[in-house]
Amino acid sequence: MTEHGTDEAGDEGAGPPVDESLVDESLVDEPPTATAEQPQPESHLLAESLRTFPWLRAAGVAIGTLAVEYLLVALLFLVGPSSVDFPELSDRLIQYGFVLYNAHHVPTLVTASDAEVYGSAARNVLYGAQGASVPPLVYFLIPIVALLVVGALFERYRGDTRSDSMLEEAALVGTSIGFGYVATGFAGSFVFVRTVMFDSGAEGQAAPAVLWLLILLFFFPLVFASLGAAARYLYADWTSGA
Repeated sequence: MTEHGTDEAGDEGAGPPVDESLVDESLVDEPPTATAEQPQPESHLLAESLRTFPWLRAAGVAIGTLAVEYLLVALLFLVGPSSVDFPELSDRLIQYGFVLYNAHHVPTLVTASDAEVYGSAARNVLYGAQGASVPPLVYFLIPIVALLVVGALFERYRGDTRSDSMLEEAALVGTSIGFGYVATGFAGSFVFVRTVMFDSGAEGQAAPAVLWLLILLFFFPLVFASLGAAARYLYADWTSGA
């Protein structure tokens, strides 16, 4: 009796028999796997147009633009009707640089710290020039035309990488060239320096006015290179839609 009771109790605790053919084999053979996390989009502090813009190429273009402008000014003096009355070649080369800065409306600052002569005076040789063999307007047009052309050419070779917005694209071109332009001009202010002699015999120094330089040499490409880029952008859209 005892053995029979024990068997019945054991059968009741075990529960009804299970047909193994009804068990899903996929649940038995394959262990559960963790759900893969969805990749999160990367976050960037800068917009894609800023990250992909060729800033170094724009800086190189800015350096080349100023170099070409300097050569144009020098050619007007070397092979043109203009002349610079300095016996030393180094003084003439420095004066060409002063004229280029003056063409950007950056004055030449003459300073002196001698006991008899003290202070500074800014002047622009292109302002009010009387009887000049080359009209001052020609010099003023050199940076304007150069930057318009450079802005358009830079935009032309941007191709499919350009921004979808004309205003954004023009601002990028003008700003990027402006950074390289003003940096090159600032470095040049340490090169184009000349010692001057006053009537009293005191010595002074002539160099581009740095404050005006920092403002105007960024302003020029910001305006004119941007206009050139915008004109090229509109032309590309017009020709593609025609």
